[in-house]
Amino acid sequence: MFYAMRAAIGQEKNVASLLAQSVKYEDLGIKAILSPEGMQGYIFVESTETLDMRHPALKVPNLRGLVEGDMAFEELQKFLNPEPAMSNIQKGSIVELTSGPFKDEKAKVVRIDETKEDVVLELIEAAVPIPVTVKGDQIRLIQREAE
Repeated sequence: MFYAMRAAIGQEKNVASLLAQSVKYEDLGIKAILSPEGMQGYIFVESTETLDMRHPALKVPNLRGLVEGDMAFEELQKFLNPEPAMSNIQKGSIVELTSGPFKDEKAKVVRIDETKEDVVLELIEAAVPIPVTVKGDQIRLIQREAE
Protein backbone atom coordinates (compact mmCIF):
# COMPACT_ATOMS: atom_id res chain seq x y z
CA MET A 1 0.00 0.00 0.00
CA PHE A 2 1.13 3.52 -0.72
CA TYR A 3 0.40 6.43 1.60
CA ALA A 4 0.74 10.19 1.29
CA MET A 5 1.96 11.95 4.42
CA ARG A 6 1.84 15.68 5.09
CA ALA A 7 5.06 17.42 6.06
CA ALA A 8 6.05 21.01 6.77
CA ILE A 9 6.75 22.82 3.49
CA GLY A 10 10.47 22.93 2.82
CA GLN A 11 11.14 20.12 5.30
CA GLU A 12 10.15 17.16 3.12
CA LYS A 13 13.71 15.81 2.69
CA ASN A 14 14.44 16.17 6.42
CA VAL A 15 11.18 14.47 7.37
CA ALA A 16 11.87 11.58 4.97
CA SER A 17 15.38 11.16 6.37
CA LEU A 18 14.23 11.30 10.01
CA LEU A 19 11.36 8.93 9.28
CA ALA A 20 13.74 6.44 7.66
CA GLN A 21 16.01 6.54 10.73
CA SER A 22 13.06 6.29 13.11
CA VAL A 23 11.49 3.20 11.52
CA LYS A 24 14.78 1.47 10.74
CA TYR A 25 14.54 -0.91 13.71
CA GLU A 26 10.74 -0.97 14.00
CA ASP A 27 8.63 -3.53 12.15
CA LEU A 28 6.06 -1.17 10.62
CA GLY A 29 6.29 -2.74 7.17
CA ILE A 30 7.72 0.43 5.61
CA LYS A 31 9.64 -0.55 2.48
CA ALA A 32 10.24 2.81 0.78
CA ILE A 33 10.01 6.55 1.45
CA LEU A 34 9.80 9.02 -1.44
CA SER A 35 10.20 12.79 -1.27
CA PRO A 36 9.64 14.03 -4.86
CA GLU A 37 11.39 17.21 -5.94
CA GLY A 38 8.34 19.05 -7.29
CA MET A 39 5.84 18.12 -4.56
CA GLN A 40 5.87 20.50 -1.61
CA GLY A 41 4.40 19.51 1.73
CA TYR A 42 4.09 15.77 1.04
CA ILE A 43 6.14 12.59 1.19
CA PHE A 44 5.05 9.15 0.05
CA VAL A 45 5.53 5.89 1.93
CA GLU A 46 5.21 2.28 0.75
CA SER A 47 4.20 -0.09 3.53
CA THR A 48 3.00 -3.67 3.79
CA GLU A 49 1.13 -2.79 7.00
CA THR A 50 -1.56 -0.23 7.78
CA LEU A 51 0.13 2.86 9.21
CA ASP A 52 -1.04 4.24 12.54
CA MET A 53 0.18 7.77 13.29
CA ARG A 54 -0.05 7.02 17.03
CA HIS A 55 2.98 4.72 16.79
CA PRO A 56 6.01 6.28 18.53
CA ALA A 57 8.30 5.66 15.53
CA LEU A 58 6.09 7.93 13.42
CA LYS A 59 6.43 10.87 15.84
CA VAL A 60 8.91 12.76 13.67
CA PRO A 61 9.40 16.55 13.83
CA ASN A 62 7.63 18.41 10.99
CA LEU A 63 5.56 15.34 10.05
CA ARG A 64 2.00 16.69 10.12
CA GLY A 65 -0.07 13.57 9.52
CA LEU A 66 -1.36 10.93 7.18
CA VAL A 67 -3.62 11.69 4.22
CA GLU A 68 -6.75 9.55 4.41
CA GLY A 69 -6.80 6.45 2.22
CA ASP A 70 -4.09 4.69 0.27
CA MET A 71 -2.82 5.54 -3.20
CA ALA A 72 -2.44 3.62 -6.43
CA PHE A 73 1.07 3.02 -7.77
CA GLU A 74 0.09 4.72 -11.04
CA GLU A 75 -0.28 8.02 -9.17
CA LEU A 76 3.36 7.82 -8.04
CA GLN A 77 4.92 6.76 -11.34
CA LYS A 78 5.21 10.32 -12.64
CA PHE A 79 7.49 11.12 -9.68
CA LEU A 80 9.69 8.09 -10.30
CA ASN A 81 10.41 9.00 -13.95
CA PRO A 82 10.14 12.79 -14.07
CA GLU A 83 10.21 14.63 -17.38
CA PRO A 84 13.56 16.34 -18.01
CA ALA A 85 13.49 20.01 -17.00
CA MET A 86 14.61 21.23 -20.41
CA SER A 87 12.44 19.00 -22.62
CA ASN A 88 10.04 21.80 -23.67
CA ILE A 89 12.58 24.61 -23.96
CA GLN A 90 14.00 25.55 -27.34
CA LYS A 91 15.99 28.42 -28.81
CA GLY A 92 13.91 31.60 -29.03
CA SER A 93 11.49 30.62 -26.23
CA ILE A 94 10.49 33.14 -23.59
CA VAL A 95 11.19 31.97 -20.04
CA GLU A 96 11.00 33.31 -16.50
CA LEU A 97 13.86 32.86 -14.04
CA THR A 98 12.70 31.14 -10.85
CA SER A 99 15.79 31.68 -8.70
CA GLY A 100 19.04 33.59 -8.46
CA PRO A 101 19.74 37.33 -8.69
CA PHE A 102 17.44 37.77 -11.70
CA LYS A 103 14.47 35.96 -10.13
CA ASP A 104 11.08 36.77 -11.76
CA GLU A 105 12.79 38.38 -14.78
CA LYS A 106 11.71 37.36 -18.28
CA ALA A 107 14.36 36.30 -20.77
CA LYS A 108 14.79 34.91 -24.27
CA VAL A 109 16.66 31.62 -24.81
CA VAL A 110 19.77 32.16 -26.93
CA ARG A 111 21.52 28.81 -26.63
CA ILE A 112 20.93 25.44 -24.94
CA ASP A 113 23.68 23.09 -23.74
CA GLU A 114 21.85 19.84 -23.02
CA THR A 115 24.96 17.95 -21.88
CA LYS A 116 25.53 20.40 -19.01
CA GLU A 117 21.81 21.29 -18.73
CA ASP A 118 22.75 24.97 -19.05
CA VAL A 119 20.73 27.63 -20.85
CA VAL A 120 22.14 30.94 -22.10
CA LEU A 121 19.55 33.71 -21.85
CA GLU A 122 19.22 37.39 -22.74
CA LEU A 123 17.15 39.42 -20.30
CA ILE A 124 14.26 41.08 -22.12
CA GLU A 125 14.01 44.23 -20.00
CA ALA A 126 17.77 44.90 -19.88
CA ALA A 127 19.01 48.03 -21.64
CA VAL A 128 22.07 46.18 -22.97
CA PRO A 129 21.68 42.52 -23.96
CA ILE A 130 23.97 40.58 -21.63
CA PRO A 131 24.11 36.78 -21.92
CA VAL A 132 23.29 35.02 -18.64
CA THR A 133 23.97 31.30 -18.16
CA VAL A 134 21.69 29.39 -15.76
CA LYS A 135 20.81 25.77 -15.04
CA GLY A 136 17.74 24.38 -16.79
CA ASP A 137 15.87 23.85 -13.52
CA GLN A 138 16.10 27.58 -12.68
CA ILE A 139 13.74 28.65 -15.47
CA ARG A 140 10.07 28.19 -16.27
CA LEU A 141 8.72 28.21 -19.81
CA ILE A 142 6.27 31.05 -20.51
CA GLN A 143 5.99 31.03 -24.29
CA ARG A 144 7.43 28.67 -26.87
CA GLU A 145 9.27 30.03 -29.86
CA ALA A 146 6.83 30.73 -32.72
CA GLU A 147 7.14 28.05 -35.36
